[in-house]
Amino acid sequence: MVFVTSARTTADITECLESRLSRVRASSVGGATELAVGSDSNTAYFVTLTPVNSGSQIKVMRPANAPDDPPEPEMRFDIARCAT
Repeated sequence: MVFVTSARTTADITECLESRLSRVRASSVGGATELAVGSDSNTAYFVTLTPVNSGSQIKVMRPANAPDDPPEPEMRFDIARCAT
C-alpha cells in the first residue's frame, strides 16, 4: 500500500494515469475517484484519489496474488509522474 499527496486535482491525476497506463477503469464513489488498473478479470492495482484542501491524496493498493501487469516499477513511476 502506498499513500501520497499531490497538489494536482483528482481529475488531472486521473487523466494523466489514463494516458500512461492501458486498461484503466475509473468510477466515482462519493467524493473520491477509484481507478482499477489491469484486465477486467485480474485487477493488478486499485488507486483511490481523494480531494483534499490543497490537491489530492493518492492511495494505491495491490491485491494479494495480483498479476504483475503493469510491473510495479512502472506503476510507481507513473504514480510519481502524475502526482507532480
